[in-house]
Amino acid sequence: MEIKIELKDEAVKKALSDLGGKVKDPSPVMKAIGEYMLRSTEDRFRSQGPAPDGTPWAPLSRSTLRRKKHRKILTETTALRSSIHYQLMGQAAVAVGTGRNIPYAAIQQLGGAIKHKARSLTLAFTGKGRFMSRRAAGKQKSGAVRVAFAAIGAHETRIPARSYIGVSEKDSAWIVNRINQYLAAR
Repeated sequence: MEIKIELKDEAVKKALSDLGGKVKDPSPVMKAIGEYMLRSTEDRFRSQGPAPDGTPWAPLSRSTLRRKKHRKILTETTALRSSIHYQLMGQAAVAVGTGRNIPYAAIQQLGGAIKHKARSLTLAFTGKGRFMSRRAAGKQKSGAVRVAFAAIGAHETRIPARSYIGVSEKDSAWIVNRINQYLAAR
């Protein structure tokens, strides 16, 4: 799946146009922009937002907090964070995105709903009524294990958008400044 976010910042568009009109090979400055955007995206993960448009990341739901090992948003594993890279697209463009097939990258960026089909679960409890995993129940050497079955109906899980890739106002100012420095040095 490919998601394209186009830059609408007029100052950046003008700077890029000036760059294209005055320099034969803009790839060095495009590489610098790519490196900068990686750092900017990494800073969003480190500081837990905000999104490029300044919107704070939505807090984690109570059910998510119960299941996670920590309270950090978008960082249960390092897969999403470490997959972000940039790529020069010809000499005059740079793309920033996830490099591996991370199936949940788009829904984290844009938000949306995950539809779950109805299903049944087998639950295991100790003799004292404490929940235990089925794996632990299968390995139980002694003591009573009570088994129960539960039906879970079809439902949706809503994921709020937590945009981590994009160009903030600060990023735009840096890009324009970097292009202008590059042009002034020529």
